[in-house]
Amino acid sequence: MTLDRYMLRLWLGPFAGGLILVLGVLLLGRTLKLLGTVSDSGQAWMLIAELLTLTMPYFLLLTVPMAFFLSMQNTITSLQQSSEMDVMRAAGLSYTRMFRSFFVLVLLLWGSLTYTSMVLLPEGQLGFNNILSKIYALKGVITFSPQRFTQGFDGVTVYVDGEDDQGVYHGVILEDHRDGISVIYTAQSARFDLTSSTGASNNTSNGQANQMNVVSNSLELNMNHGVRLEGQGADQRMLAFDRYKVAIPVSDGNWKERQSSDHVTMMTPGELWQAVQDDAAGALAEWNRRMLLPTTVLVLFFFALPLSLTQKRSGKAGSMIAGIALLVTIYNLQLLFHRQVNQGAFPGWSMWLEQAVLLVFGLFLWRRAEADRLPKVFSQAGEWISLLHQLIMHKLARRT
Repeated sequence: MTLDRYMLRLWLGPFAGGLILVLGVLLLGRTLKLLGTVSDSGQAWMLIAELLTLTMPYFLLLTVPMAFFLSMQNTITSLQQSSEMDVMRAAGLSYTRMFRSFFVLVLLLWGSLTYTSMVLLPEGQLGFNNILSKIYALKGVITFSPQRFTQGFDGVTVYVDGEDDQGVYHGVILEDHRDGISVIYTAQSARFDLTSSTGASNNTSNGQANQMNVVSNSLELNMNHGVRLEGQGADQRMLAFDRYKVAIPVSDGNWKERQSSDHVTMMTPGELWQAVQDDAAGALAEWNRRMLLPTTVLVLFFFALPLSLTQKRSGKAGSMIAGIALLVTIYNLQLLFHRQVNQGAFPGWSMWLEQAVLLVFGLFLWRRAEADRLPKVFSQAGEWISLLHQLIMHKLARRT
C-alpha cells in the first residue's frame, strides 16, 4: 500500500497540472469563438460561462485520457532516471506490481468517462444548441464561425473555412438532411442572403374560412463552383455546378426549443439505441463513438510503459514526444473511422476493430516489457527523438 500511495502521489501532480493547462487552452479558444456570437448581449460573459460549462463533457473526454497517459509516462521516466525503478526490479518487483494502483485508477476513469459520454455529453450538446438557437433568433440574423460546424437550422449543417471582406464565404460545406436523405454540397465560395416572402394561409375561425398573408424568412445560399452529392454507396449521385441556389427557412424571431431527438449528437442513450435499430448510419457511428471514446484511456494505459522505457541518457524528451505522436495517431484514426462509418462506407464494427487492434498491441508490448524483451526499436526510437530534439534546440539557441 505504501508503494501504491507513492506512485499515485508522483502521478497526481502532473496529471492535475496537465489537465488544467490543456483544458484552459481549449476553453480559451472556445471563448474567443463564442465572444463574437454573444458580444451583442448585455449578459455576454454569463452566456459564455454557461456555454463553456455545457461543452465541458466533450473537453473532458478528450483531455482526461491525454493527461492520464502523459502523467503516467512522466512518473515512469522519473523513476527510471532516478534509478528507483532499477532498485525495485532488483528487489523482485514486477512492473505490474509497481503500477498496480494504476489498474484500479484506469478502470475508475473509464467508468466515469463512459457516464460522461453516454449521458452528460448529449445533455450538454442539447443545451448548447438551444442557447445558440435562442441567441440567433433574438438577433434576427444568421452568422457562421469559420472552421466550425453550425447546426442552428432544422436538418441543415453548414461549415465555412473563412470569410473575406465582402462577406463572401470560402470553402463551404452544406449537409441538407431535411427530407431524410443526406444531400451534401461543397462549393469554393458562397454568399448567404436573408430573404422574405409573403404567402397565403387559410385559417378557419367560428366556421368561417379566412385567408391571411404570412411572411416567411429564408436563408438563400448562392454557391459557386462546387459539387452536389446525393445518396450513399452505389446509389450516390454527383452533380458538378458553376452556380447553385438553396433556400433554407430560418427563424422569424420566435425561438423554438430543440429536442434531443432532433440530431444524433443530442439523443439520449435510449433514443440513440432506437435509431441504431432503425439502421441509421449516423446513429450507428454516434453510438460507437460514445462507447469507444472512454476506452481510449485503457488503450493508452498499456502503451505508457513500453514508450517510457528508454535509455537513461535520452532523458524524458524522447518518450514524451513519442507519447504525443501516439496520441495524435489514435485520435486521428478514431476520427477517420467515425467519418467512414457515418457516411456508410465502413461497417460499424470497424470502429471497434481499430480500437481492439490498438489495445491488443499495447497489451502485447506491456508483456514484452515485463519480460525485459521489449523490441529495441522502442528504446532506440526514444534516443533518436531525444537527439533530434537536442539538435533542434541547439540550432534555435545559436540563432538567438
